[in-house]
Amino acid sequence: MQQYVSLLVERFRLTVGELVMAYACVERVLVLHPTTMRVNSVRPMLLGACIIASKTSRDGDLSLSQVDPPRPLPASFMRST
Repeated sequence: MQQYVSLLVERFRLTVGELVMAYACVERVLVLHPTTMRVNSVRPMLLGACIIASKTSRDGDLSLSQVDPPRPLPASFMRST
């Protein structure tokens, strides 16, 4: 498990805070739903929690126009059916 966590930290360039947040998310799920604890379930849950933790800590407040500039709608979309 230590190698897996090290791999996640390296690949996602996780900070300590992001790793703690991911661990806290997984721990919270396991406390609230102990039946989710299976041999093959902790690693995917930790992977998902690391992705969520990195996204929530790195993403600023972006508007849709900052992500993708507006484009005109295609003519086929404008035709009434």
